Amino acid sequence: MSVIGPSCSLPSKDSPGFGCAGPANAGGKVAGAASFTALAAAACTACCILPFTLPASLLAFAGGSIAALDHAHRWATWLAVLMVGCAWLWIGWQVRRTKRTIARSALAAMVFATLLTATAASWPLIEPVAFNALGIVKKKAVTHGG
Repeated sequence: MSVIGPSCSLPSKDSPGFGCAGPANAGGKVAGAASFTALAAAACTACCILPFTLPASLLAFAGGSIAALDHAHRWATWLAVLMVGCAWLWIGWQVRRTKRTIARSALAAMVFATLLTATAASWPLIEPVAFNALGIVKKKAVTHGG
């Protein structure tokens, strides 16, 4: 009794591999089944895994961005002070050149920008008081002498 069916024969010298011939459309069915399985796996991943991984990755991205902004505070504050100062000089030059008064909206925007920039520049003085009022204790970095 032979295990190999009548449609399977041993390969000849010229055949590329094992000589079992399947149905003519079997390759399309297998490819379709594999594609459907891959699509189902992707859908399950998006459906089940994404709700777990998306918040964690967004929080990690937000935390990294906040940490980067914390390190950029000093030069960004100086850049803001420079820009507000240049804006005031530009407005003063325009008022002097055109002999017209500054618009109320422009004056309000510049006063607001100046107050925000002054607050940002004085943050090292405000931070300990604000953190103490909120009950937040900021620990100092420990350095090891060597």
